[in-house]
Amino acid sequence: MKSQEFNKDVGATAGCTLRLLLNSIPEEKRGERHGIRGDAWFGSVRTANEVALRGHDGVFQIKQYHASFPKDYIEEALKDAPGGVHILLEGTTQDEVKLIALGYRYSRKTALHFILTENAGNSKPGIPYQMKYTDNFGNICSRYVDRPQVVSNFFASSNTIDTHNQLRQDNLKLEKKWLTQSPWFRLSTTLIGIVVTNSFLLCNYHKVINVGSSEQQEKKNTIQRFAGILAHQLIQMANKLDGESGSKFLPETGPSFTVSATQHFSDISSPTLTNSFPITSATNIIRSATDAKAPKDAQIKYEVTQDPSGRKRTKMRKCKLCAEEGKRRDVGQYCITCGESYSLCNKCDERDCFGQHVKNIKRNTRHSKKNGSLP
Repeated sequence: MKSQEFNKDVGATAGCTLRLLLNSIPEEKRGERHGIRGDAWFGSVRTANEVALRGHDGVFQIKQYHASFPKDYIEEALKDAPGGVHILLEGTTQDEVKLIALGYRYSRKTALHFILTENAGNSKPGIPYQMKYTDNFGNICSRYVDRPQVVSNFFASSNTIDTHNQLRQDNLKLEKKWLTQSPWFRLSTTLIGIVVTNSFLLCNYHKVINVGSSEQQEKKNTIQRFAGILAHQLIQMANKLDGESGSKFLPETGPSFTVSATQHFSDISSPTLTNSFPITSATNIIRSATDAKAPKDAQIKYEVTQDPSGRKRTKMRKCKLCAEEGKRRDVGQYCITCGESYSLCNKCDERDCFGQHVKNIKRNTRHSKKNGSLP
């Protein structure tokens, strides 16, 4: 990181904070004053000073990196203070920047420390902190502890990463379930957990899941169930990458929050074709049938591809049954159970090629094991 912007002058931590702040401001709002909140990794007097020098405000928690911060003085001043007491100290840096040091005691044992720029907030009473404890009879009790508005605003949004980690580590806990001695698999597990947690929070934010009546809200989708739904959809869409291997995992129905579609088609005498096939909207299944082996076969459209000139085209292949009779008919659909090599007419002038193909399937291991089938 030594070559990154600001790092040479102000150090890696303050430089990283400045880049995150400045790069997040839209081009049309670069001249406006903005604020930033950072936990203990970002927090230092130097960081607050650099943020203020560039015309912005910041509130940062101080823990390990307390150089130039009056931590010892605040600890001594709040030594015998009860929960809910805070102290403010004002100082000026070498760059003539006015900063505020804040010490807040939310219990008799612990004090929190913050450094903030002059206009980052105020010390008026904010939303109290709800402290939970167990009484002598084992009952869960709670009491409210006063805290400054700048502190309550800080904790209203600064625990986002903690919430993410709790969902990933304590609720999803892939690392505990997928035990391994391989460091590469362990890193992959963590990356998968991060992606699943991001998707879960994103779906919650956009109200894709956990919406409806109060009764439905009580039965919220947990991250564990959401992970199952997500895996279900990914497996279902595997046919877009590999028609043969992905097809055998296609489910009967989609997840509860997925938009479903029903494709209708005419019945033929034999084999018996179902009159509907509930699928997710992303899967272009035209029709389905049951062969002699009893798995479900489905006729699906080829994906739309893009040629070198940039034009989008639907992939076309020769109908397998028509080609066996010396006739060439290019079609845009195939039997997903047998793979993309089994292009078949939906219904041509001579016959129902897909229906005939399903009728011709015999009880053999090749169809059921090698190519798979719809469950």
